[in-house]
Amino acid sequence: MKKNGGGHMKNAYLSRQIFFAFNQLAIICYLGFMAAQNDFIQQNSFVPFLLLSLLIFDAEYISYKNVKVNKTLNHFSLLLLLLGWQFLLYLFDFRPISDIVSTVLLPICFYQSIYFVQAFLFQESAYRGQKPLLAFLKTSCIITVLCFFISNRAFFAAYQLQVLLSTMTLIIVGIMQRKRIMFVAKSQWKRILFSSVLVFLPFICYIIAFLKNAAYLENLGSYIPVMLTFISIHSIVFQYRPKQAQFLALSEGNLVFLASVGLAGLIGIAYLFKIPLMAVLISIHMAMLLMLIYNVLLYMRICSHPTDYNNAADRQHFYACSLEQIKREEKLKKGFSNYLHDDILQDLLSIKNMIHKAEQPEMKQLLLDTLTELNSSIRFHMQSYHPTLIKSLTLKENIQSLLDSLSENNSATIQLDCDADIFLVEPYNMLIYRMIKELTANALKHSAATTISVLLIQKNGRITLKITDNGKGFQPFIHQTGTHQGLASIGEQVSLLNGTMNIKPAAGGGTMIAISMPMNGGDSYESFISR
Repeated sequence: MKKNGGGHMKNAYLSRQIFFAFNQLAIICYLGFMAAQNDFIQQNSFVPFLLLSLLIFDAEYISYKNVKVNKTLNHFSLLLLLLGWQFLLYLFDFRPISDIVSTVLLPICFYQSIYFVQAFLFQESAYRGQKPLLAFLKTSCIITVLCFFISNRAFFAAYQLQVLLSTMTLIIVGIMQRKRIMFVAKSQWKRILFSSVLVFLPFICYIIAFLKNAAYLENLGSYIPVMLTFISIHSIVFQYRPKQAQFLALSEGNLVFLASVGLAGLIGIAYLFKIPLMAVLISIHMAMLLMLIYNVLLYMRICSHPTDYNNAADRQHFYACSLEQIKREEKLKKGFSNYLHDDILQDLLSIKNMIHKAEQPEMKQLLLDTLTELNSSIRFHMQSYHPTLIKSLTLKENIQSLLDSLSENNSATIQLDCDADIFLVEPYNMLIYRMIKELTANALKHSAATTISVLLIQKNGRITLKITDNGKGFQPFIHQTGTHQGLASIGEQVSLLNGTMNIKPAAGGGTMIAISMPMNGGDSYESFISR
């Protein structure tokens, strides 16, 4: 039996939670094995261990929150897990196997980190310089890993070159895309500043406290950029709080305070009763393992029992509300598309196959042409309902592809004027794409134009879209009476986004529709993560 989207999502989420539980068990077993070999974490490694544990705990928290199984959040959580393991194995690099694995993970972690940061920064959309950058990052990573099997000297030389040249390549691409980077930095500066203070202030205090003890400051520089980068990303992603009621009565701030008090108390008890530091650290990870198992069992219980969402008590838990939200969203997104595909298109294809039995050639050709047009029209509306931008193409290339498809069966010429590296953050890229499609299709259908020009500009955080045709002109009263429902819908969308839409005669005849709206980057990652 074919699984529906919701069932697949539930299974994927449950599998990911079980995976993280086994990962936590593997960490405990690894620490226990090291303790059995009388290899303990020293006091000077306590803070690095807490930092790597923070990365791992954050990965588990992100996975717990990611009920929708968002691909970006999955990548984020797995990357944090990879970094956590690399740091953990490095603490025991005096063991041959730990040293080998932690060393091999170095170029892989660097590559994956850079790959994710650029994907997150550009919201997985294509940009100028992306293909050579990714090709170089991947090639340098593979070469560095292969050098490990040649000699240590070759490996570390290759790794230094990987870091140096990859950073230089990244800087060059950053200069090419500086407008995009500055826009994101400007829109997210509060989160970046908060993360910087949260990272640098404790590190500065730690450095001052142990300035005269080099052992406590060893390799500290490698933790700072990692923590700063990924705490900033975490802060940007989770600035959007879930709207559903929470299972726990306490706020997240209170929970963090409670966990901090518990950790301080555990360390104090260990100090008073001379409990080894390793035992304390294993106990912390054991507590996290129990929480993960609890979440897995609770999730399985909710999935296996019917829930009354009209009951306030059943709506309290995070999972229950999230599953209901997924159910509603999937129904909205796929209902119309499934109806068109499974019902109308199947009937049309059946009729099309039966046409070949018609005896009159003229009627047969007429029916074939009509059905072909209907088929194209239905697919056109399906794409309008939920359009798909090709990720391997830039925004301009996607729009040009759209305009080319619209002009295939039309004698009118459609011209696109926009910068090659124009960028629109989500959801503006999708909204503008839909508007261009609707307005251009209207012009082709109603204006009898021979030339249509599309102008798209994004400058200083403001989007300007102008579509001009040389057709028979536009009658305002038609728009007001509701004949053009598409225009009315676009006007409403633009108004909700604090923009303006003007329809006026074009110079030399025809019509010009001008849309202008601010591009608010502050909420762009909410759309990116929630899609």
